[in-house]
Amino acid sequence: MKRILIIRFSSIGDIVLCSPVLRNLKNQFPNVEIDVLTKKDFAFVWDGNPHISRILSWDIAEDMNLWKQAPYDYILDLHNNLRSQLVKIRRWDCPSITISKQNFAKFLLVAFKRPLITIKPIYSRYAQMLEILGVKDDHKGLEYFGTQELVEDKLWQPEFVGLPKSYFAVALGGSFLTKQIPLKTYINFFEKAQSDENFILLGGAGDAKTAEILKEKFPNNCINLCGKLTLGQSADIVKNATVLISGDTGLAHIGAALGKPIIWIWGSTTPDLGMLSPQKPNSCSIVSMEVKGLNCRPCSKLGHSKCPKGHFKCMDHDPIQIRENLEKLSATALV
Repeated sequence: MKRILIIRFSSIGDIVLCSPVLRNLKNQFPNVEIDVLTKKDFAFVWDGNPHISRILSWDIAEDMNLWKQAPYDYILDLHNNLRSQLVKIRRWDCPSITISKQNFAKFLLVAFKRPLITIKPIYSRYAQMLEILGVKDDHKGLEYFGTQELVEDKLWQPEFVGLPKSYFAVALGGSFLTKQIPLKTYINFFEKAQSDENFILLGGAGDAKTAEILKEKFPNNCINLCGKLTLGQSADIVKNATVLISGDTGLAHIGAALGKPIIWIWGSTTPDLGMLSPQKPNSCSIVSMEVKGLNCRPCSKLGHSKCPKGHFKCMDHDPIQIRENLEKLSATALV
């Protein structure tokens, strides 16, 4: 094979989950040129990946002309939505392989709150797609290359902004409210923090209010960088953290790609939906925390803007348990 088109339009975590596909293709076919087709707003997530020949944006006319005419040997559709179907129709001349979303199995899980049909992790389904091409998975986990950035002709490093050498990273964000850890949980957690512990708060501008409240309440423990960093800089913070605490966010997937110990806190969604990142070989642990025994969870395969029941019990996580997991992972990371 000489050239392949890979389609994945969004979002941050989903794109990071695609990284083994590119690496394994390059391992099997070192000379293959790989184009990726994505949305313009997410093109930066692919930046720095050495396995990519061209990053093409769905919403840029010049790029559209390129993917319409390039001589592809295969199209790998890792998104499987209306846009990707349109691409395959336009490029009917190219054989294609499409990811199975297992939407019916997810529907049953959301409807009956138990996995009536096993949902395979997304990275396993990607590996099955590659098997069709005779490509074997190397089981080396995810990759993320966007931690190296130049700022004013200097390589950005956390110490440039006066950050401590030892800290924990906390990802406040989440694509849906029911995937975001509530403010009260953070407050209860930080009340048990030791005086010399540093927690760097990460997220977008939408998380700034929560971060400001935590910074004001715990000025000696919290460093608020929400809305102040690029994704690459946030990833660099994660890379140098002792432990990452996160809900089901893109930064959690980046943390897994960087081999960091993670406390992965689930709300309305569950790992049974297949979106938990694989742990890299010989890397630190990923600890999943879920509120068990709720007959309303999962309430969605993606999340909601508010709790359908109004009680948000799926995020009633015990701050003491979070603290215990933090201490265990910290001890492991420092060995």
